Amino acid sequence: MSEAKTRAKRSRSATGDKSQLTRDDWLDAAAGEVAAGGFSHLRVLTLAKKLGVTRGSFYWHFRDHEDLVVSFLNRWRDRRLHELQYWKPQGGDVETELRQILELLLTDAARNVRRLQVELAVRDFARRNTYAAELVAEVDEARISQNASLFSRISSDPERTRDLSLLLYVATIGSQVVLTGRSGEEDDIGRIEDLMARIVMGQRDS
Repeated sequence: MSEAKTRAKRSRSATGDKSQLTRDDWLDAAAGEVAAGGFSHLRVLTLAKKLGVTRGSFYWHFRDHEDLVVSFLNRWRDRRLHELQYWKPQGGDVETELRQILELLLTDAARNVRRLQVELAVRDFARRNTYAAELVAEVDEARISQNASLFSRISSDPERTRDLSLLLYVATIGSQVVLTGRSGEEDDIGRIEDLMARIVMGQRDS
């Protein structure tokens, strides 16, 4: 039997309208599992039950469990790189842009618990999975480089610019971990934004 016919047969085994599930539907469900318990929690049968279909629907979209994991990681990487455009420096006043970026990164992220849970799960998985580690490194480098494009306007020293970019990045990630899901976090976010901005702007070339 050809591969196409095999996939079609598997797809038909899914029940009702659920057979129209897309790859993103499966990956969205996978995100819930990863957020809840990490990648060890990611099982095909569990996802199929949550989506109300048989495993045949899964095999229409993915070769196997490994393909699901790789696809999930690729989508995570692509989305993290895409969202960089939302806080890309526009060439205006550095301090104003810095404060706007910090507000976006800390306020929005603090309200999205699942997004942080997935990020932490991916980073944990990267400690024992080479491919995940490569994607995490790619995302980290893109984020730090974008910070550097802003800080290069306050310092002509490439090493200082890189250090500031790295410092802001790890401080932002740490702040997201501490603040996400916390009640009454608005005042704390404001203080952290102000502290970060003052530290960075204090490194301006004299």
